[in-house]
Amino acid sequence: MRDEKLKSIRILTALSIALIFITGIIATFSIRNLNWNVRWTLHTKDVLRLSDELYNAVLQSESGLRGYMLSRDQSFVKDFSNGKITSSKLLDSLEELTVDNFSQQRNFAILRSVIKERMNLLDGIFATVGGSMTQIDSSVADQVIQGKVLTQRIRQRINDIILTEEALLYERNLGLTRYLNLLPAILIFTTIIGFGAGALSLYSIYRYNKSKKDADRRIADYQDQLKEQIVRLNISNQELEQFAYVASHDLQEPLRKISAFGELLNDQYNEKLEGDGTLYLDRIIGSSRRMRSLITDLLNYSRVTRKTVLETVDLNIVLQMVREDLEILIGDKNAEITGQNLLRVRGNISEYRQLFQNLISNSLKFASPERKPAIRISSLPASNEDLNRVPSFIQNQKYISVTFEDNGIGFEEEYAQKIFVIFQRLHAREQFEGTGIGLAVCKKIAEKYNGAIYAKSVPGKSATFTVILPAA
Repeated sequence: MRDEKLKSIRILTALSIALIFITGIIATFSIRNLNWNVRWTLHTKDVLRLSDELYNAVLQSESGLRGYMLSRDQSFVKDFSNGKITSSKLLDSLEELTVDNFSQQRNFAILRSVIKERMNLLDGIFATVGGSMTQIDSSVADQVIQGKVLTQRIRQRINDIILTEEALLYERNLGLTRYLNLLPAILIFTTIIGFGAGALSLYSIYRYNKSKKDADRRIADYQDQLKEQIVRLNISNQELEQFAYVASHDLQEPLRKISAFGELLNDQYNEKLEGDGTLYLDRIIGSSRRMRSLITDLLNYSRVTRKTVLETVDLNIVLQMVREDLEILIGDKNAEITGQNLLRVRGNISEYRQLFQNLISNSLKFASPERKPAIRISSLPASNEDLNRVPSFIQNQKYISVTFEDNGIGFEEEYAQKIFVIFQRLHAREQFEGTGIGLAVCKKIAEKYNGAIYAKSVPGKSATFTVILPAA
């Protein structure tokens, strides 16, 4: 049910985002289209305005020459020159404005040629009449007549340009008008979409908040139930610890007597026993010893769950203590144990002592008869691969990896997880002694401090145990 609610909220949110996106696209397209129409309309008007100014500049040159011919006033020479310069600049501007219009570019090319011819003719007339106040001769009159023809051609060409631009202006005005007529509808449409998107967003937020409140309420109920379960579990754990202590104490006492009387019976009456009596007695003594060992290991396993004071532990000291504890066994096996410059960790020294002792004892137990036992212990900052093995990895906590590498008989890789399960054994009791609890205790100690343990092996050659622990 919760998944369905979350799915519907996601769909509503996605739909509102899509509507907002569509509104943005329409608004962007509308603004761009409006800008395009306005820009090209203004562009056409600029061409029309500059075309008129170009014709006026040509007329300014003609008027300047005519005024100078009649009055010999030097101010008209300036008008003549300004008209020539202005017409050249306006031609350049018009050609640049219409660079995307092939038809207009051709018109301006012809117009430039005609204006150049007209200006050359005006220059010739000015040079002829500029020397004296003599009466205008017939050659000048012919040039004036020719100039009128060229002026008419200029006017005609500019008219063609203006007509072309006016046609473009009409089309662009028509498009702009159509768009402006559609603009209210577009605005209404985008507004409706915007309101719809907003309404969907608000509804989605409402659904999300409602779902969150329901989830928070259920979580609060679960937390209350969990607190009750924790209280019950704590009571149960206390009862189990009391039971474990009482059971271990009460069970070990009769076992000690069974073992003691069995050994006494064996010492005093061994030669008097007939048939299978000696065999039965040996089995009784052996079973009582295994039972005592099993009870001791179970008691150690149950004690790992108890709360302990956290402290900084120097693993070099732990290793030295374990070497002293196992001194006889190490001597009997003629084993070589190396380890130095080990890093410091957080935890409890007695539990780490038990961890080291179990792992080193395990390596000595499964030593190869073909070579001298060698155990190398090292520590390094945990790698990413190691951290991925930590089920409750704390982000801001640093970890180290402590490696125990031996040259024993090893085991098959398929049993790499099984060996850490309580009471699990890979070999028969006749081959190797043990209760199958030692490695389970190691795993429990590592996980108690938010760490982990895993093993790798090459059968017949070596085994490597890696313990990941919180750094000090």
